[in-house]
Amino acid sequence: MPTPPISDEIAIEAYRAWKEYGNNIEAGKALGVSDVTISRRRREAIARGLHLSEGVRGEIASANLNIGEARGGWKHVYDGEGKKTGTVRWTAPEADPEDIADKIRGALEGLPRSKPIPAPEHVNADLLTLYPIADAHIGMRAWGQEVGEDYDTDIACRRLRTWVAQCVASSPPSDTAVILDVGDLTHADDQMNATPRSKHVLDVDTRYFKTIDMTIAALATAIEAAATKHKRVIVRILPGNHNPHSYVAIVMALAERYRDDSRISVDKIPGEFFAKQFGKVMIAAHHGDKAKADRLVLFLADQYPDMWGSTRHRFLWTGHLHHHKSQDIGGVTWEQLRAVTDRDAYATSHAYSARSQLQAITYHREHGEVSRVKTSAWAA
Repeated sequence: MPTPPISDEIAIEAYRAWKEYGNNIEAGKALGVSDVTISRRRREAIARGLHLSEGVRGEIASANLNIGEARGGWKHVYDGEGKKTGTVRWTAPEADPEDIADKIRGALEGLPRSKPIPAPEHVNADLLTLYPIADAHIGMRAWGQEVGEDYDTDIACRRLRTWVAQCVASSPPSDTAVILDVGDLTHADDQMNATPRSKHVLDVDTRYFKTIDMTIAALATAIEAAATKHKRVIVRILPGNHNPHSYVAIVMALAERYRDDSRISVDKIPGEFFAKQFGKVMIAAHHGDKAKADRLVLFLADQYPDMWGSTRHRFLWTGHLHHHKSQDIGGVTWEQLRAVTDRDAYATSHAYSARSQLQAITYHREHGEVSRVKTSAWAA
């Protein structure tokens, strides 16, 4: 029996609840339905234009357009006597990250879930291990004769799988693992093969679709390697200046893959900051492209005052510039990570020199950092 159509009243109710509560989960709790139901009803409200003002909807109808076709227009304003007093420009709002995420989630529904991974028998509940991944730039092409080392999609994905597995093998059996990508996981954001903001032309290795597909597979292998060592695995992927939009597809694909796995959780948060408390430890991250470390530290203190006040060991991780740097800033240890990628032609021509690396850092809930494991191509 087909599902009955959603009424305008129910659709706009879901949209208004989402606006009030800020996300599908909380809106669903308020209305007594699932977050998936809220997402579907909200999309329907937007598709029908129910979220627009009566004035805008009336003008669209008078122009014989439908909601999907109307991207903006001029609204003429008249006084009570019919005299024109001005004009107002209306522009259809751009799709926000959650709208994009909803569309991707819908496309991924029905995909096969991951097979259960046996949980480790013995873990230390007082430990958490962080696996920060910085600037993998999967999809980048570098020619060894030009820059010193070859780098392409196959190398990048093999490096990600192998290096995470090596770090997992050498790290203690902590109860929780956090696999944290701090941005620029992929080199290009779309098939234009240019940086989204500056439009710098990029050296790419293969087709964009293939890059995303291989990236998801490589990350899944890394996640499942961690799940063999740690009882709980948290995955968080942040956007970078190279992938401010495409990271959403990877997040949603992984979230669907592990949707039924109680030990693996994928954060579906459309923000650029990560912050987590583990006992007296605060772990935070940002790609590092939009603010310097000292400003990020002040932001953390302002945005997470309760977490800040209840922790003694605070750590901020960034990437972006591909070389290592560390500094104590106002009660926070800031560390800029080395990149997973090697140099491309642009970096080489500008005399940038940095070594690729991946590491795992283990924290004790009371004492802070207690161990660290590093791996890299040049250390092998």
